[in-house]
Amino acid sequence: MVKFTVQLLHLSSLLLLAYYCAPTRAANGCVELDRLNFDRIVQRFRYTLVKFDVAFPFGAQHEAFTGFAQEAAESIGDLLFALVGIKDYGDKENSDLGKRFKIPEKYPVIKLFNNQSLESYIDYPEDNPVTIADLRKFVRENTDLYIGLAGCVMEADELAARFADPANSKPHLESLIDETQTLHDSIQSETDRISLQIYLTLMKKMASSSNKPIHEFITAEKQRVQGLLKGKISDKKKADLYLRLNIMESFKPLSNTDNVRKNDEL
Repeated sequence: MVKFTVQLLHLSSLLLLAYYCAPTRAANGCVELDRLNFDRIVQRFRYTLVKFDVAFPFGAQHEAFTGFAQEAAESIGDLLFALVGIKDYGDKENSDLGKRFKIPEKYPVIKLFNNQSLESYIDYPEDNPVTIADLRKFVRENTDLYIGLAGCVMEADELAARFADPANSKPHLESLIDETQTLHDSIQSETDRISLQIYLTLMKKMASSSNKPIHEFITAEKQRVQGLLKGKISDKKKADLYLRLNIMESFKPLSNTDNVRKNDEL
C-alpha cells in the first residue's frame, strides 16, 4: 500500500510536469520553470537543482548542466533538474524570478532548492567551474542523495569506500571482499553483476599488494587504463575501460561529511 502510494505521488508529479512545462526550450533531462509553475513544481521534489540563465543558453556550462541531468535522470528520482531562462528585453520573461532569488546579471547562476522551504536554497559557489564532476560533488555534499557514476552500484560503492580506509587491517579487507562477493552472488541485474566483478577484481589485487597503499594502487591503475584508452581499441573495450575508471572513483575513504550523514541516518 505504501509503495503504491509513493508510485501514485510520483506519477502525479510527472503529470504535473507534463501539464506545466513547455518542451520547446527545455533540454533533455531538464524542465523549464517560470513564475507560474516554479513553486508548484519545486515543492513536488525533495531537491531541485535550478540553473538561472539567459533565455537561450549554450556553451560548455550549459552542456555540463544538461549532461549531468541526463546522466542522473534514471538513478536519482528525488532530484529534479530545471532551467529558468531570464530575458532582459521585450516582456522581460522571468525577470520577476530573477529579482525574487537575487540573481545577478552574470549568468549562469545555479541554486539547490529543497521542498521544505523554497527560500532556504544553497548557492553553487560562483568561483567553482561548472562541470559534471563539480556539479555532482556539489549535490553530493549538500544532500543525502546517492550520486553514483555510470555503471557504479550504490551498495558496492559503500563497500569500496570502506575498503579504501587506510586504517584497515588485512583480515578486515578480506571480510569486505567476502561482503562484495556475497552482493555479487545475490544481485539479479546482469549489468550490475558485471560491475560487481570489477569491484571484486580491484579489491583482490589491492589486498594482495600489501606493500602499496590503496590510493597509490588506484592512481597507478588509472594511469594504466588512461594509457590504454589512447591506443586503438574497440568500442566495447573502450566502454569497459571507462566503466573501470568510474568504479575506481568509488575507492575513496568516507569523508567527514559522509560519516556525519551516515550517523544521522542511523
